[in-house]
Amino acid sequence: MAILNECREVDRGIDSIGRNLERLQLLQQQALDDPDASQNTRTNRELDTLSSETMTLYRNFAARIKKVKQTPGAGDEKNVAQVGRVDRKLKDAIQRYQTVDAEFRKKLQAQMARQYRTVRPDASEAEVREACEDVSSTQVFSQALLQSDRRGQSQSALRAVQGRHEAIQKIERQVIELAQLFEDMNALVVQQEPVVAQINERVERVQDNVTQGNVQLNGAIKKARAARRKKWICLGIVVLIVVILAAVLGGIFGTR
Repeated sequence: MAILNECREVDRGIDSIGRNLERLQLLQQQALDDPDASQNTRTNRELDTLSSETMTLYRNFAARIKKVKQTPGAGDEKNVAQVGRVDRKLKDAIQRYQTVDAEFRKKLQAQMARQYRTVRPDASEAEVREACEDVSSTQVFSQALLQSDRRGQSQSALRAVQGRHEAIQKIERQVIELAQLFEDMNALVVQQEPVVAQINERVERVQDNVTQGNVQLNGAIKKARAARRKKWICLGIVVLIVVILAAVLGGIFGTR
C-alpha cells in the first residue's frame, strides 16, 4: 500500500505541474508583449519565480519516482502498473515543458530579429540570424549600435535584447536539466524492464494455459456430446429389438 499511496501523491503533484505550465505560458506571452524586456519587470520576476518552482517540482517528483522504483515490491504485479503510469506521466510533463520553453525561445528570437532590424534595417538574413543565435553576449548588437544612425531606437533595442538574452540563457539551462531528468528516468525504466518482462512472460503463460484449457474443454464437450448420442442410439437399438421380439413372440403365441 505504501508504494501505491506514494504513486497517488506523485500523480496529484504532477497535475500541479500542468497548472503551472498553463500559468507559465500566460506569463511568457505577457513578457513578450511588454515593451520593457528587462528582467526586473513584475511579469518577468513572476515568470522567473514560477519557472524555478516548477523545476523544483520536477526534481522532487523525479527523485520520488526513483525511490519508489528502488523500493522492494515495486515490481510486483499489484504495483508495477501504477509505478509505470506515474513514470510515463512525469516524462510527458517534462516533454510538455520542453515544448513550452522551445516555443517561447522561438518567439524571443523572432522578437530579437525585429529589434535588430530596428538597429540595422539593411542587415542581411545571415547577420540577423547570427545576432539572434549569439546568446552568449550582446556584442553583435553593440557593434550594430555603433554603426547605426538611430541612436535612441538602437539603445532601447539593445536594452531589450539584453533582457531577451538573459531569458534565452535561462531557457537553455532549463532545457538541459529537463533533458537530463528525462534520460535519468529512462535509465530507471531500463533497470525495471527485467521485472516487467518476467510479469509479461507469466501473463503470456497464463493466457496460453487458458487457451489450451479452452481447447481441451471444447474437446471434452464434443466427446461428451458424442457419448450421449451413442447412448441414445444404443437405447434406440435396444428398444427396437424389444419391439421386434415382442412382435415375433406375439405372432407365435397368437397362432396357437
